Amino acid sequence: MTPRPALPIGGLANARDLGGLERRDGTTTPAGVFYRSESLEHVTADGWDTIRELGVATIVDLRRPVERTACVPEDIDLVAVDLDGDHPEFWAPLEEDGTWGTPLYYPAHLAELPHRMRGVLDAIARARTGAVLFHCAAGWDRTGFVSAVLLSALDVTVEAAAADYLTSFRNADAMATLHGHTSQVDVRIAVLARRGHTPDSGFRAVYEGIDLAEWFALAEVEPATRDAITTWRGAVAASGPRPV
Repeated sequence: MTPRPALPIGGLANARDLGGLERRDGTTTPAGVFYRSESLEHVTADGWDTIRELGVATIVDLRRPVERTACVPEDIDLVAVDLDGDHPEFWAPLEEDGTWGTPLYYPAHLAELPHRMRGVLDAIARARTGAVLFHCAAGWDRTGFVSAVLLSALDVTVEAAAADYLTSFRNADAMATLHGHTSQVDVRIAVLARRGHTPDSGFRAVYEGIDLAEWFALAEVEPATRDAITTWRGAVAASGPRPV
């Protein structure tokens, strides 16, 4: 499985474009619409210039309030949307068994905390003209979750979506060197193994189970947001039955 190319942004090691991924109809996702990355605290001045050259107009920070730092230049919009939320009854068991560091928690999150992902998608839909870059801390779990939803919206193949997810594993050493802390790859792999999965199979199982039409209804997603997400902010034509 070919890893996704990292974007040459100074101060980032896990940044990439969600464009160029194969869809089930044989086309590919459009480039320059959505970018994903880890936290931006180490982005250099040249790195910010590159981000501007990529067309990024809005950054969506998925982290909890206590994690956030003010580092985004004033000419780029910053929207903070807490994807986790303050829900100890939901997170405590996941933090105890380590599942929070894997895609295995995504289905429960979509089902039990639908307003959290809805808030992220609303922010993406309402962003001003230009590309959107979204990130969490390592650009792995929360960022991977949002990426999975966006890729599902364009019917990206399981193979291509899994390749994007697994790229964070390949970037882990570079992130550790750059940011000075580990992403605990061995722990993630061990947690998945205890549940009969590899990183690849765990992501695939979750991704194949995403039914966006059903979830849009559950989460009461506004029509304007549905349209923005299923067309990648107008970058592709709508196809298939419209979610109800």
